[in-house]
Amino acid sequence: MQVDFLDRIEPVAPRVKKMTDALLSAVPSIESERARLVTESYQKTENMPVVMRRALALSHILENMPIVIHDGELIVGNFTKHLRSAQIFPEYSNEWLLAEFDTLNERTGDVFTITDRVKDELRETFRYWKGRTVNELATSYMSPETLLAMKHNVFTVNNYYFNGIGHVTVDYAKVLRIGFNGIILEAEQVLDSLDLSDSDYPEKKAFLQAVILSANAAVRFAGRFSALASS
Repeated sequence: MQVDFLDRIEPVAPRVKKMTDALLSAVPSIESERARLVTESYQKTENMPVVMRRALALSHILENMPIVIHDGELIVGNFTKHLRSAQIFPEYSNEWLLAEFDTLNERTGDVFTITDRVKDELRETFRYWKGRTVNELATSYMSPETLLAMKHNVFTVNNYYFNGIGHVTVDYAKVLRIGFNGIILEAEQVLDSLDLSDSDYPEKKAFLQAVILSANAAVRFAGRFSALASS
């Protein structure tokens, strides 16, 4: 049985159409704020557990990244200042981007504009990550034979070579049910109940502290948008 749903499709609201048109007409660009902020944080936390470094970096980013509420938005929250922009993750890999700085706006696909100021700021942040990226760590684990095979395109690991695998299932329902403050309280209670004699105590403590830091950062980030909306 064929069912025709065309007569049930609601017309696009003028607000939504305006936002869609603005998004599609925007020129994609590269931004540098996240790269600068994550680098600033990592430079200050080199002797700390990795999970804490990540939480502190997230906190620093959410407290200092530019925020904006675009015209017509009812659900707010941005990753970039402009409608169609890309932030850079220098901790994963960056040499490929550095090599393409002067040709990003000449690509046949995925064209991006990038200003001289952004180029300079990214070059500065990339210096810190030399020898520290996920890409370079992965390379260090590979045998000369493996690297040679990859060089000659015998096989490739594609994006996994640069950024790992993000197979995670986020419990959004829990956040909606108890909120970030509820998650903070839960983590604090578990932290207070840890057994100091447990051989995994340092690792568990660092993880729970990172959870608390990250959740608090999310609360403050939401507060920034609340203040912006009120103004």
